[in-house]
Amino acid sequence: MVGSGWASRRRYAKDRRLARESPRARGARPGVEPGAGYAFEGHAPLQVRFPCPVCNQRIRVPVRGRLRARCGLCGTVVECDT
Repeated sequence: MVGSGWASRRRYAKDRRLARESPRARGARPGVEPGAGYAFEGHAPLQVRFPCPVCNQRIRVPVRGRLRARCGLCGTVVECDT
């Protein structure tokens, strides 16, 4: 999301808000576009999944603000704002 434009960041914020408000307790959340590259899951705590930019392994982190995520496969450190 670092290199994304304002429209992509705004869409992510909208999807995150809808995921938090969704009454479903498990599974992927509705409203996320298929080509978005991320998906929300869980309820408490809400988590976001996205591909590692180097090896495409799926990284899962809790939604709680800025953090550093490390890929378990290649070890790449990704700074993200969840």
